[in-house]
Amino acid sequence: MKKTFPVRYGRNYKVVLAIVLPGLLTWPFIEAMQLVNPEPEWLLWVTIFSFLGVISILGVWLAKRVYPATSLSIDNDKVSLKFDPSNFLSPTDFTFTIADITSFTRGEIWGSEYFIFVTQNPKRKFQLSASTFKVEDLVSFTEAMAEISEKVRGV
Repeated sequence: MKKTFPVRYGRNYKVVLAIVLPGLLTWPFIEAMQLVNPEPEWLLWVTIFSFLGVISILGVWLAKRVYPATSLSIDNDKVSLKFDPSNFLSPTDFTFTIADITSFTRGEIWGSEYFIFVTQNPKRKFQLSASTFKVEDLVSFTEAMAEISEKVRGV
């Protein structure tokens, strides 16, 4: 019997890069500001705060793109992840079996539960968490991870 659950898929290094990389635009911005003729002071402040706002928005946008919502399907001993093809930063869909799981670890950050999977054939390391903080999504995520946990222990 195939069950489908909404989850979020992530790779830690991608999220860190999505948050850090926009900040690296600060140096070119400072260099460009030095080339600009002195403007009224209020215009310089508006430009600086606008740049900081754009950097913040870009970081959040990138982080959401590299930590996409996805559909987790469990069908007997097969687990599938299907991603939205319109998100160019999300990985391609993939499937693995319960026997391919070499590590299944629970973690928690600020009260939010997540699970780190390490699989073989092919070798992957990723984390899954609830798709949103809505009660029904949290319950659905807990149910999915409990089902996978039971199957992993049974292998």
